[in-house]
Amino acid sequence: MFSFGKKNEEKKDEKRAAITNTLGIDLGTLNTVVAKPAGDKFDIYKIPSVVAVKKEDPSYVLAVGEEAKMMLGRTPEDIIAVRPLRKGVIESVAQAEALLVYAMELGAGDSESIDRIVIGIPGDASEVERNAVEEIGRKAGANYVLVISEGLAAAIGAGLPIAEASGTMVVDIGAGSSDIVVISLGGITDIETIRVGGDDIDSNIVELVKEKFNVEIGIHEAEKAKIEVGMVKCSEELENLKTVVIGKCMETNKPKKVEIDSEMVAEAAEPVVRGIVNSIAAVLERLSPELISGVYNKTVVVGGTSQLRGIKERIFEEVGIPVEISDDPMTVVAKGAAIVAAEPRALEPEVRLKAMK
Repeated sequence: MFSFGKKNEEKKDEKRAAITNTLGIDLGTLNTVVAKPAGDKFDIYKIPSVVAVKKEDPSYVLAVGEEAKMMLGRTPEDIIAVRPLRKGVIESVAQAEALLVYAMELGAGDSESIDRIVIGIPGDASEVERNAVEEIGRKAGANYVLVISEGLAAAIGAGLPIAEASGTMVVDIGAGSSDIVVISLGGITDIETIRVGGDDIDSNIVELVKEKFNVEIGIHEAEKAKIEVGMVKCSEELENLKTVVIGKCMETNKPKKVEIDSEMVAEAAEPVVRGIVNSIAAVLERLSPELISGVYNKTVVVGGTSQLRGIKERIFEEVGIPVEISDDPMTVVAKGAAIVAAEPRALEPEVRLKAMK
């Protein structure tokens, strides 16, 4: 179909281009996931995107990751634990750099240095935001940094046939933002990003508990309830599970147990689900008939919120597209980024077109 010439030389060049000391990183609002290629598999590291710093000097980092997460809402007056990213956007460059350095050190292991990192970020990130992430990656010690859309990385990590001309869609529901991406011939043909995700559901659970029980719970308790009993509204009858969380009674200031059920989580999730469904509908409205059939047959949902019961049924009911939930929804973005990092020419047009053969 296409003639590129000197195929043997190109194969040698591609082989030389594969680099071993590489990492794929999903720099997320809630968690940062690192994937390091290890043969035909990956070493995966999951780090809470939290950094603890001195209150008087926010550039002075005291803890990163799990240790810092345990400090959220529990620190003394001279220490603050913060998330460097909000809605997928970097709020503190110094703290984001500390997070990325920690992630790279964890992923590097015994390697002396990391040659390349590829970082997945929301698809609607501005040029300023992309440049900021690239600069942080270089400051963190990477020799080469590439920033790509989380949706494209997720499609690659999930092993979807992105080189085909028929079209593939990825719905990536993250903690701070959600991407709906259509891919054809290895490139993005359409994208819709909304800055809502799992964090918004957690916050809505906190507000609902306060409103219904006059009890204030922490964001960790809300997240735990979402994971344990979470579901979204759909026409199918799903079991209404229940769990107990502990908060502070706003009348007495004493600890109080509260029972949260699946229906409450579904109520909290509804604004987020509605936004995602509307965004999918907007993308479908713009798609050509040639791409619609491919999207109908190949749409996958990734991200932590994709694990809420009823999400695939709700999407089909609203937009008529059958979807599959990824087997590893939390790690596909990092895996896809790692694949691109290890194969530097993977996203070049001639390589993408050759993959069609």
